[in-house]
Amino acid sequence: MDGIASLLLDVPQFKVLAKASDVPQAMDYIQTLQPDLVITDISMGETGGLELTRFIASHYPLMKVIVLSMHDDVQHIGTMMDAGANGYLLKNVRQQELQHAIISVMEGGQYVQQSLSTKFAKAMQQDTQEKPLLSPREIEILRLIALEYSTLEISERLFLSPHTVETHRKNILRKTKVKSVIGLINYGRSSGIL
Repeated sequence: MDGIASLLLDVPQFKVLAKASDVPQAMDYIQTLQPDLVITDISMGETGGLELTRFIASHYPLMKVIVLSMHDDVQHIGTMMDAGANGYLLKNVRQQELQHAIISVMEGGQYVQQSLSTKFAKAMQQDTQEKPLLSPREIEILRLIALEYSTLEISERLFLSPHTVETHRKNILRKTKVKSVIGLINYGRSSGIL
């Protein structure tokens, strides 16, 4: 972290308030100084950066977090971003990109180091494609709704209670963000379910 601090000391618009060597010390500084941005090492002890990022996200939601790491795999990036990090950089980041990342994050964006961003974006897109919006049971019920089966008929056909079918129907409407049977049919056709 000393290297990162030295990269920032030369930049007038950034002020380094403190440097912490472990998570408890970092938490103390955060509570006392309440900085706008925390740059954390992913490896501050056993769970270090992850634990600290979760702490900040839950206690100081407006505070920004950029994670520094030597790990360039998608899993680490995803875990830290899910925990509440706003940025993810490798420890070998150049001064110019570090400054750009800080400015992007402080303006409300997210930033993943350029050398990692394409790989991360592809993985996120693939992950979204692999997770269908509706469960297999919901797809089954949507198909029966499209065939004009009533709630009672669906419950008898699938051996479910009418209440369970209604719950599934409400979940389908909520997930697909449509308001009517026609909307459901249009969604089913556009998504390839029907």
